[in-house]
Amino acid sequence: MSFNPCRVYVGRLPFDVRPSDVERLFDRYGRIVDIDLKNGYGFVEFRDPRDAEDACRDNDGRDFMGSRLIVEPTKGDRRGRAAGGSRFEPPMRSRYRVVVENLARGLSWQDLKDFVRSVAPVGFADAHNPRTGEG
Repeated sequence: MSFNPCRVYVGRLPFDVRPSDVERLFDRYGRIVDIDLKNGYGFVEFRDPRDAEDACRDNDGRDFMGSRLIVEPTKGDRRGRAAGGSRFEPPMRSRYRVVVENLARGLSWQDLKDFVRSVAPVGFADAHNPRTGEG
C-alpha cells in the first residue's frame, strides 16, 4: 500500500462529530475530496498534498470540541484501510453491549437500529428487544 500525500488521519475526534464540523475545520486549507469518519477518528483527503501538509501542521494538538486532536499524514487507501501494523488501523471487530432504556413511545426498534448504524458500522446479530422479543 502506498503513501497518499493528500490524506490526513484525524484522531481523538468527539464521537458526536459530524462531517460538516470536520469540513468547517479543514476547508480553509484547500479543496476537500473526501471525509470519512469513524468512531473517534477519521480521514480527510485533500486535492493538493500541500493543503494536507498545512492542515497537519496547524491542527495537530489543536483543541476541537473539547478534544485534543491528532492530525498526521497517513498511508492507506481512500477508505482508510492501512497496511498491517499501522497505528491508524482500527480494530477489526469489537463487541459491545449497549443497553438503551426509556425510549420514546413512538420510536420503533428498527428506528433505533437504523440510527445506531448511521453512527457506526454495527452488526446486530445479537440485538434483542426484551419488551417485544424483536431482534
